[in-house]
Amino acid sequence: MRTQSSYSSSASLFQGSAADIFGTDLKVQIAGLPEKKAYTVWSEITKELSALDKTFNRNNPQSEVSLLNASKVDIETSEIMKEALNLCESYLIQTKGLFDISKGEDKDIDFDGFVKGYALRRIALILKAGKVKDAFINFGGTSMMALGKHPYGDCWTFTLEDPETEDEIQEFELRGESLSVSGNTPECGGHILNPLTHKVFEDYTISVAKTKAPLDAEILSMVLLLANDSQKKEMSYNFKGVETFLI
Repeated sequence: MRTQSSYSSSASLFQGSAADIFGTDLKVQIAGLPEKKAYTVWSEITKELSALDKTFNRNNPQSEVSLLNASKVDIETSEIMKEALNLCESYLIQTKGLFDISKGEDKDIDFDGFVKGYALRRIALILKAGKVKDAFINFGGTSMMALGKHPYGDCWTFTLEDPETEDEIQEFELRGESLSVSGNTPECGGHILNPLTHKVFEDYTISVAKTKAPLDAEILSMVLLLANDSQKKEMSYNFKGVETFLI
């Protein structure tokens, strides 16, 4: 993980980035904190990201998830892994079986569709402990969380662009909310990659979920691509205060 950061005294705005974390880049904006305090919060965030990467990175053979998948017997897991597994089991039930982290014939565990929302959930605790009121955390334009407002506005904004033409599709105003986008994956040659089965969808569809809970947003933006009308109706009873739609 490679990081960069800067601080603007005139705007009291900290900006940080982390490259190649969970297969994407992270951008952080924190407003309203003194420089020293902002860097302290950033240090806590990068420390948390590093720990999560060591736990959930399947490309690292020494990560906890890799060791868990390679083991033929039960092994002792960390508290973070236990919490993640319990959350995933709960989402499996709440989404009527659509969200499943088990992949392939061997049923290996894959947290790719979970870890960014989970990281945002944990970062939210760091921001709260640091008394941060205004911040915007963005994982590669697909999973993001907003607190308060931008120094020069009354909210934080995110513009969803077409991955091929870079044309603006829609602008979102976020006020204490999280937003997750699934479906627009340029590496698939303009086609849509199903984030749970890793197969290509026939139709070009983008799924968006907006809610106060970042992990709920990430999970729902993915399963919305898979759910039929009946499943969507059933899930609506399990997730309150969520705005979801297809583009």
